[in-house]
Amino acid sequence: MVKTQRVVITPGEPAGIGPDLVVQLAQREWPVELVVCADATLLTDRAAMLGLPLTLR
Repeated sequence: MVKTQRVVITPGEPAGIGPDLVVQLAQREWPVELVVCADATLLTDRAAMLGLPLTLR
């Protein structure tokens, strides 16, 4: 069985650019699973502000 590698990302300061970068990173496919440690509402609100789709699971 092949395990998918995971990369954990923290966006840092909620008022900074980190949440924007995380939302932008989520817009493409990666060879690893991105795991983001952040408030879900923060990310969905920021995605809406940027006009980008975001699906959390």
